Amino acid sequence: MEDSTSTSTSTIIPSPTDIGALANRINFHTRDAHNKINTFMGIKMAIAMRHGFIYRQGILAYYYVFDAIEQEIDRLLHDAVSENELQASAILKQFWLEDFRRSTQIYKDLKLLYSNTFKSTESLNEFLATFEKPPLLQQFVDDIHDNIRREPCTILSYCHVLYLALFAGGKLIRSNLYRRLGLFPNFEKLTQKELVKKGTNFFTFSELGPTEETRLKWEYKKNYELATRTELTEAQKLKIISVAEGIFDWNFNIVAEIGELNRRELMSKFSFKCVTYVYEEWMFNKGSASRKAFSTTVLLILSITAVWVLYYFVRQNFLSVV
Repeated sequence: MEDSTSTSTSTIIPSPTDIGALANRINFHTRDAHNKINTFMGIKMAIAMRHGFIYRQGILAYYYVFDAIEQEIDRLLHDAVSENELQASAILKQFWLEDFRRSTQIYKDLKLLYSNTFKSTESLNEFLATFEKPPLLQQFVDDIHDNIRREPCTILSYCHVLYLALFAGGKLIRSNLYRRLGLFPNFEKLTQKELVKKGTNFFTFSELGPTEETRLKWEYKKNYELATRTELTEAQKLKIISVAEGIFDWNFNIVAEIGELNRRELMSKFSFKCVTYVYEEWMFNKGSASRKAFSTTVLLILSITAVWVLYYFVRQNFLSVV
């Protein structure tokens, strides 16, 4: 559906029916992966919205992802050397704006989310610089750098998949966060509105509001299409599509990794936090293999407990008779 705020006087570029548009080709080839990750992220976001420590870990992970992408964007824009790097640089200059930069926005959110842990900017910076990334997150960051260094045109894969995902879902996530203020630390001097605003920079592309964000989105899509239609060979476009397909797998894996690491840590010490986390996982993973495995484990534990209780009472009764 056309957005009335930005398309009433102009034609959408690229048109949804334009089969030659690189963006449309990426969308077509990643449609199944897109649907899968949407469902998966919806489940994980529902859990994260109930557990501030998980939400914070997710924001931290994507800080490193976008920082890696934007390091490569800056390198291509300002220090391109080879012919392929200069080509990618020329394309980026036609659609990239500083409004799109996410790493600095995520950093603002981390300052709030970690404010009770790191009291100064210096301590937070040291944490970010020395944080040992989980294995799959580290592999994704390395893969971003490796792909773009090897084939600079693949920067366009990340620009399409990850930034447009935020344009599409940012408003929805912000509205959910307004209802989940418990995710953020408490500050006596901040109103609820100020608190959420300071903690949702990742999903905000303009301080001027939704209308300006919509305009930026359509400008991004239009200029991306105009810049990529004739400047790339077919082989380069196929490579961009291939890398874009892999991005969905990486997103799935790093979010799943966060869940698995939390599960292991919480299971190692029985607590109310552990019980509530497991319950949320169980409730929001209906029909999944993990839920079936969890249910089987619970039934097994209950069965063993019942056997021991039965054995205890039989033994006590037997001894009392003797």
